[in-house]
Amino acid sequence: MSIKGVLFDFDGVITKSMELHYLAWQRVFDQFDKKIDKLEFYKIEGSGIHNVGRSFIEKFHIDTNLLPGLIEKKRKYYNEIDKFQVYSNLIPVLDFLKLKNILMAIVTGGSFKRVQNSVKNHLDGYFTSIISPERVKQTKPSPEPYLKGAESLNLSPDQCLVIENAPLGIRSGKAAGMEVIAVQTTLPKKYLQQADYIVDNFIQVKILLEELI
Repeated sequence: MSIKGVLFDFDGVITKSMELHYLAWQRVFDQFDKKIDKLEFYKIEGSGIHNVGRSFIEKFHIDTNLLPGLIEKKRKYYNEIDKFQVYSNLIPVLDFLKLKNILMAIVTGGSFKRVQNSVKNHLDGYFTSIISPERVKQTKPSPEPYLKGAESLNLSPDQCLVIENAPLGIRSGKAAGMEVIAVQTTLPKKYLQQADYIVDNFIQVKILLEELI
C-alpha cells in the first residue's frame, strides 16, 4: 500500500474530549431523570450530534420535537467545560507525517466551527481539510465522510489510511475502501475488531506508521 494521506477522526483521536461530551449529554438528560450509559455512548459516537441525540431520545421515549432544543443545550454545556487537550504522543505522529510529506485531513462527527477553531488555535499547519457533518449527506458509518476526506486531498481511497477510535468510524473507513488503525483511547479492543490494526496509544501508532510508510 502506498500511503499518501492519513485521515484522522477528531474527538477521541486527536483531542481527549469524549468524557466531556458524555458529561454534557448527561446534563441534558438529567432534566428527564435519565442516565446515559457511557459505554453505549462511546459505541455510537462519531455519527454526529443529531444522530446521537436522536438515539437517546428514542431510547428514553422523549418527544422528538424537543431534539433541536436539547442539541443546543448540549452544545452550551459542552462549551462551558471544553478544555482542548491532545493525546500524549500525538504531536510526534503529526510531525512524522509532515516530514514524510503525507497529507492529513480530519474526518469528524463534530461541528465544523468547533473543530476548525480548535485546529486553528492549537494544531495550525498540519491539516489540509476538515470533513464534518455539514459537508456530507450521510455521517459515519456511511463511507461518505472518509470518501470526501480522500477527495479533499485529491487522493484515491486506496492511498489513504484512517485513524479511528470508535466502531462507527471504523466501519466508515473500511466501507470507503481504506485501511484503518484503531487506537484504544475510549474503547477496548473487543469493540474495534473491524480495524486492520489495533494499537494501545500513539507511540504504537507512530511505530506502525514508520513500518507502513
